[in-house]
Amino acid sequence: MKTRVMAGAVLCLLVSTLAFAQKVNINADRSADFASYHTYMWEAGPNPAQGFWNQRIIDAVDKQLQAKGLTKVDANPDLWVVYSNSIKDEKSVAGAGYGLGPTWGWGNSGANAAVNNTFIFRVGTLVVEIADTKTRQLIWRGSVSDTIDDKTNKNINILDKSVAKLFKGYPPKQKK
Repeated sequence: MKTRVMAGAVLCLLVSTLAFAQKVNINADRSADFASYHTYMWEAGPNPAQGFWNQRIIDAVDKQLQAKGLTKVDANPDLWVVYSNSIKDEKSVAGAGYGLGPTWGWGNSGANAAVNNTFIFRVGTLVVEIADTKTRQLIWRGSVSDTIDDKTNKNINILDKSVAKLFKGYPPKQKK
C-alpha cells in the first residue's frame, strides 16, 4: 500500500512539473542589424487580451524592450511591435501502473487494474512579433506558453516571468 501511494505521489509531482514548465520559442531574421533599432511603437494585434490583461501584457513587454535600450515613441518608430494571445485547455492523463496485492480465490493473479488520473489545466500562449518599419518585414518573433492559475496575482507574476524569459532572446546573438 505504501508503495502504491508513493508511486502515485511521485507521478503527480512529475505531471505537475510538466504542466507548469514554460515553453519559449524564438525566431529572428539573421540578416537584420538589431543594433540599428532604437525606437518602437505598438500596432493593434489580431487577438488582444481581454479586460485588464491587454495593458498588463503591453506593460510587461514595454519593460523588457526598454531594458534592452529601446524607446517607445508615438510616431516614426524603427520597429513595430504587436502581440496576440490564446488560452486553451489541455489534458494530461497519467497512469500509476498496476497494483499488486493479496487477492482471494482460484485463478486470480493478484494484479489490480491500472489507476489513471486525468488532469485538465489551462495554458496561455503569448506571441510577440517585431517588424522593421522601413522594410515592413518581420525581424523577430517570440512565443511563450505557461499554465494559467485561478489567482490573478499569481497570473501577473507568471506573465512577468514569462515575458522576461522570452526577451532573454532579444536581440538575438549575432554569429561571427
